[in-house]
Amino acid sequence: MIAEQLINYMVPPLKPQDDIARAKQWMDEFRVKELPVVKDNKLQGFISEELLYDSEIMHPEVGAYPLVGQACFVSASSHYYDILKIQNEQQLEMVAVVSNEEFKGVVLISDILKEFANTAIVNSQGAIVTLQTSLSDYSLSEISRIVEMNGHTVLGANVKPNTEDPSLIEIVLRINNQDVNQIATGLSKSGYKVTSSFNTEDNSFDEKDRYGLLMKFLDP
Repeated sequence: MIAEQLINYMVPPLKPQDDIARAKQWMDEFRVKELPVVKDNKLQGFISEELLYDSEIMHPEVGAYPLVGQACFVSASSHYYDILKIQNEQQLEMVAVVSNEEFKGVVLISDILKEFANTAIVNSQGAIVTLQTSLSDYSLSEISRIVEMNGHTVLGANVKPNTEDPSLIEIVLRINNQDVNQIATGLSKSGYKVTSSFNTEDNSFDEKDRYGLLMKFLDP
């Protein structure tokens, strides 16, 4: 799904002239830790719960506070992977959506988790396998061939750099089978180092579990 399809219209934007009582009331009412601040249909940034309850910063109006997240926005056509990338950079619970520089609404990260929970990566039974290799030796088609030789399928894959050794990459696979021993053996013979595997037979994940699984796939 794309950003404009994920906008949560229940979360209202604040105006710079809105008083702090309104900001606090809306945060409590909608159970969020920040709210967008919009002026003339332009995103000004976000005011956070942390700012509102900072005893050293006390102003009567929202616009007087040092707003955060001025760059926490995506275009209406952005995929939700792009939304998560911005959220990870900005460390907010929501991301604004803009079109032609005009504010359209916000996407809550919790809503993306619900969308992600509907994918095969979460709903299908199977295992998660993590591999390590050099970028020059990486071949998704070769990995898929090895998995399929054992009668199984790769449901999802993600590649990210190794944080300790920039010459290596880590590959996260979602495979539609719990028993990965033969697959791991085949991958090892082809030069891939199998670093871990996780069985996910129980699909009754709560929100924290879904977020952890999502980050396993998307964390840069």
